[in-house]
Amino acid sequence: MQFDDVESAYRALAQYVLAFIEKRTWDSAGCKISTLATMAKGSQWLVCNGIKDEHGGFSEDHTALWEGLDAALSLRDDLLKTTGQRIWGLTFTLFPSGRFKIEYDYDKPEGYEESDELISGTEINQSLRELGMTDSGEDKK
Repeated sequence: MQFDDVESAYRALAQYVLAFIEKRTWDSAGCKISTLATMAKGSQWLVCNGIKDEHGGFSEDHTALWEGLDAALSLRDDLLKTTGQRIWGLTFTLFPSGRFKIEYDYDKPEGYEESDELISGTEINQSLRELGMTDSGEDKK
């Protein structure tokens, strides 16, 4: 999904959190979303009376889940374009008043290598065949 501005991306994140909450009672709720090259993955929670709950949600609105993840990618792209800085994730916290807090993670995940190069199936198969051979070209089996 495309977002016209950051405000619409923030609304999509709020809908993501509300779709997780569903009809439960809550004092605050949020999500933490990692943004990699072409995908995002998230976790979510709500807090009620000091107890954190990370289970359930999204049974009534699956679309909000995907739009929230798209919103995180859109915010990542917008921040890169406007500030020159790349985020690797965000934490979005929503309160019943409608107020929210957003924190960006600028730290690249340890060991993560982002590459625009694609490896074809043929190249993968060749590499696997080479793993099964000794230096002399004989099959290791």
